[in-house]
Amino acid sequence: MLIKTTFAAIALATLVSFPANAQEATMAETFDPIQLSTEVPVPSEDGTVNIDGLNMYYQVHGEGEPLLLIHGGLMTIEAWGPILSALAEDRKVYAIELEGHGRTVDLDRPLSMQQFAEDVSGFIEQMDLGPIDIVGFSMGGGTAMGVGALHPELVKSLVIISASHQADAIWDSVRAGWPHMTAEMMEGTPMLAAYEAVAPQPERFAGFVEKIRDAMVSGELGWTDDQVASIPVPVLMIIGDTDLVQFDKALETYQLLGGQSSTGPMGPELDTARQFAVIPAATHYDIVFKTDLLLPLIDRFLAAQAD
Repeated sequence: MLIKTTFAAIALATLVSFPANAQEATMAETFDPIQLSTEVPVPSEDGTVNIDGLNMYYQVHGEGEPLLLIHGGLMTIEAWGPILSALAEDRKVYAIELEGHGRTVDLDRPLSMQQFAEDVSGFIEQMDLGPIDIVGFSMGGGTAMGVGALHPELVKSLVIISASHQADAIWDSVRAGWPHMTAEMMEGTPMLAAYEAVAPQPERFAGFVEKIRDAMVSGELGWTDDQVASIPVPVLMIIGDTDLVQFDKALETYQLLGGQSSTGPMGPELDTARQFAVIPAATHYDIVFKTDLLLPLIDRFLAAQAD
């Protein structure tokens, strides 16, 4: 059985990719996402796990080695589109929803990358999944980095898509609009539609948007250089060639992780534990839908770590 959905490939950076002076505009007027029709399979299992009072929602798809998916900002599980089904063909995929997103009702506290990472770590521990391979997109990629830095014993490897560790990794022209973001601006957008379709308490959307905005403006969605450099597990970083994440920022993250050796092809055997890939003709909006390009990269990377 399949659920037919129409979803935009959305992520944290897309929330406010509108002019900073467009304070009176709605997101529907200024946001032009790529609309994609996808078929999302019904999970073999779903439910919630209580993590210090937070009831984190999850779904399970497929069978095989466990793999954890962490979505981007303001996303739900459905936003993974065809890549979820593709990964679940030979993996047991655990797809979660972070605090405040979709079916995971937010608590009376601020949102931060630190808290997201601790929540995900709690989920892995309670489900007895560690060490596990993790794939994270955008804000979910940043969260995955945090799990690797704070609780490396729970992580087997990391695939980071369209994310960097710096709070200022998104282009300045986009970040300039962040302080002006409100729930009213999202009337008619796929972000609001996705939330209302599954949220147990849809009336919480306005407060949730305020928390996301405050976290972005305050810089609570990043990690220090030392934290990133301390990540001991294998990492594959993937970015689009027209991503909203600045290319040089992503490279800085990769270099901190120990990638881009100066020895070049004349040096020792290639270290497959640190990999970097650029997807051509891919933006932050549609990169997770480039299944034909993403899946071989992810599969080869995970296979290399299993050897």
